[in-house]
Amino acid sequence: MMMDKEALFKQAVESNKDRIYRICCCYVANDDERKDVYQEVLLHVWKSLDAFEGKAQLSTWIYRIAVNSCLGHLRSEKRRKRVFTEGGAVEAGEIPDETEVSARTDDDISKLYACINQLVPVDRTLVSLYLEDLGTREIAEILGISEGNVRVKLHRVRKSLKDIWERSGHGLE
Repeated sequence: MMMDKEALFKQAVESNKDRIYRICCCYVANDDERKDVYQEVLLHVWKSLDAFEGKAQLSTWIYRIAVNSCLGHLRSEKRRKRVFTEGGAVEAGEIPDETEVSARTDDDISKLYACINQLVPVDRTLVSLYLEDLGTREIAEILGISEGNVRVKLHRVRKSLKDIWERSGHGLE
C-alpha cells in the first residue's frame, strides 16, 4: 500500500508542481518564504493523501491544500509582524522586491503579481485559479461558492486589478 501512496504522490506533484508554485507566488512575495510554503504544501499533500476520498479531482484537492497553506502562512506572518513591528500591525500583501528582474516580460509578470498581492486573500485565490485556466465550475468547487458567484467575483476582481495596475503607474498596454 505504501508504494501506491508514493506513486500517487509523485504523480500528483509532477502534474501540479507548477500550479502549486504559481499559487504560492500569488500569496508570498519573499522567494525563500515562498519555497518554504511550497514545501509545506507538499508535506500536507503527503500527510493527507490517505484521506483523499476522490469526491473531487486530485488537482482540485491539491489546490485547496495549496490555498489553505498560503492563507495559513499569511495569518501566521501577520501575527508575527504584529509582535515584531514597533509601529503595530503590517498588512499582508506587500509588493515583492523586483531588483533582480531584468527582462521586460519578467518585469511585467512581477508587476502583475505585485498587483495581485494587493488583493484580499479570497480574490488572490480566485485570480490564481483563473490564471490556471480552470473553468467556473471547478473554481466554484474549490472555493465552495456558486458558478454565478465566481463569474460576478471575476468581473469585480478584473476591475480591481485594472485599477490597482493603473494606480501603480503601469498604465494600459
